[in-house]
Amino acid sequence: MLFKPLSHIVLSCALIVTGIGLVTTSAVHAAEQHPNIHKQAQPEGSQETEESGQVSKSKTKSNTSEAIDFNEAQNLTPKQRIDQLTEKDKSLHNKDMNDSDEKVDNNTSSENNNSSFRSANGASIDINEYIKNNNIEHAPIIEDNRIDSLPKYNYKSGKYVGVVVHDTANDNSTLENEVNYMYNNYNSAFVHAYTSSNEIRQTAPADYLAWGAGANANPYFYQIELAHAHSYEEFAKSVNNDAYLTAYMLKRNGLQPKLADTHNGDGTVISHNAVSKYYGGTDHTDPVGYFERWGYDMNQYFDLVQYHYNKLNEKTTDSTNEIKGTTHKVVKGDTLYNISKRSGVSVDNLKNGII
Repeated sequence: MLFKPLSHIVLSCALIVTGIGLVTTSAVHAAEQHPNIHKQAQPEGSQETEESGQVSKSKTKSNTSEAIDFNEAQNLTPKQRIDQLTEKDKSLHNKDMNDSDEKVDNNTSSENNNSSFRSANGASIDINEYIKNNNIEHAPIIEDNRIDSLPKYNYKSGKYVGVVVHDTANDNSTLENEVNYMYNNYNSAFVHAYTSSNEIRQTAPADYLAWGAGANANPYFYQIELAHAHSYEEFAKSVNNDAYLTAYMLKRNGLQPKLADTHNGDGTVISHNAVSKYYGGTDHTDPVGYFERWGYDMNQYFDLVQYHYNKLNEKTTDSTNEIKGTTHKVVKGDTLYNISKRSGVSVDNLKNGII
């Protein structure tokens, strides 16, 4: 990723501060920075070294074959995408997360097999409606401090063309345990992010592929693992975080939500189960079995993704309307205070990506 000096960037306020990008006094990354993604606090006793970066480079001397056009890739069927891959691509990226539904104990309590939440009077409550009616907020996106220690392989499509939804298939683990295990075993498999009831953790750079869904899908998709919940409220919060991240990552690449599971694999939101069915190279069925335990399915999940996607669009539209196209030049040494004075937007709103 290349970053230009601030003195060379002329941006409208819509580009200076949006739900997707923010230029601040520490904006080394300029327009590439995403304010909704925060760096994880570095654990005590840990340290970052140049060595990890050197290791990453050495692991990527062999890379994906030449990328096809991103727009073209979006319009290809699963079979056509597979046909674009070389045998070397398939061999290099033939990695798969160990998240098979066979690991899931489906003989859970009768409470977990109810089709939805139950209110105090016993009435059934839809999970998505529960999330909306209770104004359940998504967690912030936190970037793990080990994120740059992983291999960096290019997407065959240049950028990801959709999001694969996984679950960890482990009732007895936490997000932290799953993430630590992934980093310790990344040569076998790794994904871009993990979600739970209280956290969204980015674990691999979104601009490079991950190894979680087999040789045929890895070169095309961003991938998220959903950690298991132990109550309805936890499940609602976790699936809300997961759906928000999916919506956010779709919007990041200008992708429109479409459920591949119900369109013969053609779409931007796809379960690992549908990857197995339409792409092959893997035989996992997650998160279908896990969702069923909570009376949930991929259609409901997609509705929640669409809900968050629409909210992100509303924020972008509101921001654009407020600034009315005013253009400001960001110069070296600029501060949020100076930008605030020129734009009429408060410093707090600039920090929060609200304009």
